[in-house]
Amino acid sequence: MNVLWISFICFGLGISAAFAGPLHDAAREGNVERVKQLADQGADLAELDDTGEPALLIAALSGKADVVTLLLDRGCDIEIRNKGGLTALHAAAYGGHVDIVELLVARGAAVNDHENFYHMTPLHAAAEEGHADVIAFLLAQKAEIEPKERNGYTPVTQAGWRSHWDAVTLLLKAGAACQGADLTGQWLYDECTKRK
Repeated sequence: MNVLWISFICFGLGISAAFAGPLHDAAREGNVERVKQLADQGADLAELDDTGEPALLIAALSGKADVVTLLLDRGCDIEIRNKGGLTALHAAAYGGHVDIVELLVARGAAVNDHENFYHMTPLHAAAEEGHADVIAFLLAQKAEIEPKERNGYTPVTQAGWRSHWDAVTLLLKAGAACQGADLTGQWLYDECTKRK
């Protein structure tokens, strides 16, 4: 497991729920009426919870498209970042929520965003979790095929380490190359090249 995504994994397990405020809880639960009520009462939509996550990322990772839409309609910045610099598009891609990925891109989210601590793009996030439908959509939106995150790994390598071979094959067919064994290890290099 890539340690870069610990905060996202914590969300998936509900670990960060104890550190969230009412807006963040409502976003995670998909409680549109509560989010609307809090926004009407002047809740700060850009506020980070105690783990450094804004409500928009929580909703995107949790697959709550209605909440994502509401937050954006209420003026939440689509490029708001968590403490690691990741955006809602990274979160939705990691969570495999293609409907939210499509929504965010349609609203102007940057497909190749890598301005974060990890230098990861949304394509890295989708590849790491093997979300082939998200990968296909991002590639159709002109996502870079071989961006490198801060350790030099491309999405095809991220997918390969997690044995997401459908994702690896999809990326290879789109033109990605297997990274060398000196970087990825001989096992992964061999597994990748036999799928070319």
